[in-house]
Amino acid sequence: MNLRWIVIVILLSASPLQAEVNLTEGEQKYQTCAGCHGAKAEGIEALQAPALSHLQPVYIVRQLQNYVAGVRSGSPSSPAGQMAAAVAGWEDIQDKRSLAVYIASLTSESKPQTLTGNAAAGERAFLSLCAGCHGRDAKGKNVLHAPALAGANDWYLLAQMKAFQSGERGSHPSDGLGAQMQSMASLLDDQKLLDVIAYITAQPQ
Repeated sequence: MNLRWIVIVILLSASPLQAEVNLTEGEQKYQTCAGCHGAKAEGIEALQAPALSHLQPVYIVRQLQNYVAGVRSGSPSSPAGQMAAAVAGWEDIQDKRSLAVYIASLTSESKPQTLTGNAAAGERAFLSLCAGCHGRDAKGKNVLHAPALAGANDWYLLAQMKAFQSGERGSHPSDGLGAQMQSMASLLDDQKLLDVIAYITAQPQ
């Protein structure tokens, strides 16, 4: 068993994904996602569809649930609005779990850097503001429901932080974690935000 599968097994044993999953069904389900997110879940910037393969399965399931419930949404033309429309009515939690574990089994190459920031300056801000939840290495912490950030597309990190800053994301009454992110995002000006993202994208996936 390779390291990635060991990690997945550990995640399954320590999370609500304990129920049996079907990777074959997850792979089949992912075919409807690949057109936007890429064959290896590497993300496609032109479609504003983020990488997914670095994320913990429990986080993927929670976000799918949020889209279905309307906790995450947006204007019909926005990426979030399109995602919410794509999963509308999808109630089968086991289906979501199988998809999430399949996505976590994928590997993609390092993402191209599209933004410029000072990673050294970003490290100081990240360790002060973000590491408590997302980990010093930006690998995320399941116990705090904090997703991995290392391995994400830098343009997506910027877009989501801007969404938190503007209130576009995290304002739903049921999104307590999003509200926390709004508070943290508000502490970063444009340059500090770019620096933090530079530090995150410098971390190995």
